Amino acid sequence: MIRYEIKKIFSKTMNKAALLVMTAILVIVCLFTLNSVYCTDESGGHLSGIAAAKKLREMQEPWSGHLTEDVFAEVIRKNAQINGSEEALSDDILKQNQAYAKKQGFGDILNLLNDMFSPYRDWDPFMADRLTEEDAKYVYEKRISGLKEFLDSGEEHFSENEKAFLVGRYEALKTPFYYEYMGAWAALFPKVSTFILLLALMIGFLVSGIFSDEFQLKADSIFFASRLGRSKAVLSKTAAGFLVTTVLYIVFAFLYTVIMLAALGAGGADCPIQFQFRRCIYNITNLQAYLLIIAGGYIGTLFAATTAMLVSAKTRNTALAAAVPFLILCTFPFLSRIIPLPGLCTLFPDRLMDIFNMLHDFSLYEIGGTVMDALVIVFPVYFLACVVLQPVVYGVFKRVEVK
Repeated sequence: MIRYEIKKIFSKTMNKAALLVMTAILVIVCLFTLNSVYCTDESGGHLSGIAAAKKLREMQEPWSGHLTEDVFAEVIRKNAQINGSEEALSDDILKQNQAYAKKQGFGDILNLLNDMFSPYRDWDPFMADRLTEEDAKYVYEKRISGLKEFLDSGEEHFSENEKAFLVGRYEALKTPFYYEYMGAWAALFPKVSTFILLLALMIGFLVSGIFSDEFQLKADSIFFASRLGRSKAVLSKTAAGFLVTTVLYIVFAFLYTVIMLAALGAGGADCPIQFQFRRCIYNITNLQAYLLIIAGGYIGTLFAATTAMLVSAKTRNTALAAAVPFLILCTFPFLSRIIPLPGLCTLFPDRLMDIFNMLHDFSLYEIGGTVMDALVIVFPVYFLACVVLQPVVYGVFKRVEVK
């Protein structure tokens, strides 16, 4: 019966069109992600996409390894040497590009130095140009001292427990950092949240009519009059909605990830996420951060889709049910751009689709003297909500009265 319910979902013309739209979204986002990788070659010309990724990998390979004091000193020395070269000081844009091309091999490390030494609220893209080799001794210490200065400045209010929590997270970060080419991850992170949000909206549309269609097709009396109409048949609908949501999300997220890693290279999975987010309080790698984003997206998608199914069963209105994922996942991000929202809104379900930004937010909650970050709360809360909603959906539709 589950297979039959799944066939019914995909037999609708609108749902077939939705699948085509999802495929088109995958292709378009892949192209945008590929074209977000770019580099400058030795002649001063520009490359993008797969060619740029290949060139960057060649340039950055010699700098792979642990970033010790000696490595930072060498980067500072080479950067100063290039800055003083004839090409860098020229007024000719082409020659300036040629000078810039020489920095790309250690460009990520330069950006890391900018991150570590810039004021906490005022990132300086040229900070590394003013560093000396002596500063190489204090790179990792500077990250911690910079946080302490920010916390003591009073720019944002944190309790003493929260301050201790943040400093403890920073101090627990393993150093020296391991570095290698990570072009694919740098390209994936800014795009994946948009992709999984669009995916969630389309999946919510697909399952929105799973219950209400019985009423719109005037088949409800036959459905509930059958021997298993209020038991196994209802359970099959609930299970079909769960399976469609899960399988489609996994398939499309997997395809997007595999295509990008195959095209741009999977290197850099074990590099710390701090290369991407300088303020990040989570001591995890690029791969672990990406899996968190994907997992958060799945829970958010399942929550939105299940809620849409609940509305479908309760209201018998497919259009209203189809709007539910949009209301859940898009309303508060839109409102936050117009009016200030209370801190509690950082725990709303739309945040599950934006783990990318949560990774560098200081969203902390203190309960009974225990400090927790937002991820520790939203993941279990909404996972539990998804589990609880499944039998609720089953119960609501099982008790529907035929009019």
